[in-house]
Amino acid sequence: MSVTHTGDVSFTRLISADLRQTITAVPQSLDNQWFDRDLLARVLQEGRVSDGALQEQARKSRREYLRALLNAEKVLVNRAFLYNAPQVYRDYAKKGPDRDAFREMLGSGVIIPMLLLEDHPVPAADPDFQVAEGIDAWRRMAESTMMSCLRLSWDDTENTALAEEMNRAYGEFLTSFVHFRAPAVQRDFGLGEEEAQAALDRLREVGRWAYDELAAGRPVVRQRLYEKFVVGEGGDVARRQYDAGLPHMPVVKQLIDLKYATNLADAVDVFALTPSNSLRRTALQEGLSQVRRRRDGAGPESTDAEELIRLLRNLAFEDVQALLEAVPTLDRLSLADIWRVRNQPEWHAYKTALARLINTPSIDALADPATGVVEISRTYLTMLNKAEEVRNDRSGGRFGGLTEIAIDIGALTVNVLYLPDGGIGYDVIGEVAGLAGTRLARVTLRLGLGRFLANKSRHRIETTAQLMDLRMEDPYREARKLLEFLSRQAVARRPGDDGADLSNEGE
Repeated sequence: MSVTHTGDVSFTRLISADLRQTITAVPQSLDNQWFDRDLLARVLQEGRVSDGALQEQARKSRREYLRALLNAEKVLVNRAFLYNAPQVYRDYAKKGPDRDAFREMLGSGVIIPMLLLEDHPVPAADPDFQVAEGIDAWRRMAESTMMSCLRLSWDDTENTALAEEMNRAYGEFLTSFVHFRAPAVQRDFGLGEEEAQAALDRLREVGRWAYDELAAGRPVVRQRLYEKFVVGEGGDVARRQYDAGLPHMPVVKQLIDLKYATNLADAVDVFALTPSNSLRRTALQEGLSQVRRRRDGAGPESTDAEELIRLLRNLAFEDVQALLEAVPTLDRLSLADIWRVRNQPEWHAYKTALARLINTPSIDALADPATGVVEISRTYLTMLNKAEEVRNDRSGGRFGGLTEIAIDIGALTVNVLYLPDGGIGYDVIGEVAGLAGTRLARVTLRLGLGRFLANKSRHRIETTAQLMDLRMEDPYREARKLLEFLSRQAVARRPGDDGADLSNEGE
């Protein structure tokens, strides 16, 4: 790390290696093309992105941004988002506790500007789009706050090469659409069998187009993908003029947006934080060859149904049940509130528990009540209650909570739910039959924390973190064993809504 002084701005230069062993996240919700599933459906039904839809998007984006700052140790923010996203600059544009909190987070390296080809956190010239309020406030903040900035490399030649490699990885991912499997598309988009196959055919068209572009030496960037497959000929990408008449446009859009968001996180080896009610990273169908290698250089460990069943049997949530009975909502937290929470012992206990497991994952550690998912659940729920105390506002209401262990086996997802009354439920997304004939499958284990919705008939996972990457031989046989165990031990439930997904899968 080195300190750079340019004009009135000083900052520490960081590279990805400086963030190792930290829980650093890149939130997708700050992308101005991001719409969650419900909002995207509304936009397509209305035929345009209305002012009301934009206001709702801004509200949800703000909520996810604040949750990232509460749940992650550090948050990477694209430099442009700092001054062109009102949900970010509203905190520091005017004097007050939120500006003080933003300054503290920026100065202490909680918020880290991410630079791509730029070499400075403040643009040399004002952007050519209207962001006067944001850019002026950001310039004042940057000139008065020593911060840290991340770049792929601070050597310009090397940085350009790494940026080109990152763009190439994006284009090559699109060519992998020709290898996508229909059962996974069916699971991740909630489609029927015929519709999933038709969507897959369209994705393969996108993949062939990307291959031809790369073969011709032309870079594949999201702008051009949007022009061809999302807004169509004559459509304006910046104004989000999505063309619902293009074949399977919502499927294409969500996949290219998800990869766009995760691509940067992969390039700097940090977590990608995909928002609630949005496409999960499992939709990218990254196989075992794309799994990030463990820190000791070894590939993913092998697992089977017996090991997963032993894990589920060993998880005892008695000391979490009382906390699950009355979990506070946090939608009313301000940035200043979050900064105060982050300085509480309860937040540090949660961060320590999560980091310990993520950095040294194993099935035994997951099941250990002192180091595993029980301890993470307990510290997270204790932290939420401390946040309510800090806010000193119970008007947001409380809800019955739950803890979820999500097991992704290829195109099948099995969610095991630990409930406030001590019971266990489960739901299944996808079909076991989709694994038939597969010799080897990737398995991921995720921890989710969430709430019940009306009358406890449905549930929503508020936040998830991927804990382990594994592999499984004969997944069809092993998945059937797992489901047979759950059918005897737990109650089948209706699938819930996905939560924000803190994922560190890499290429």
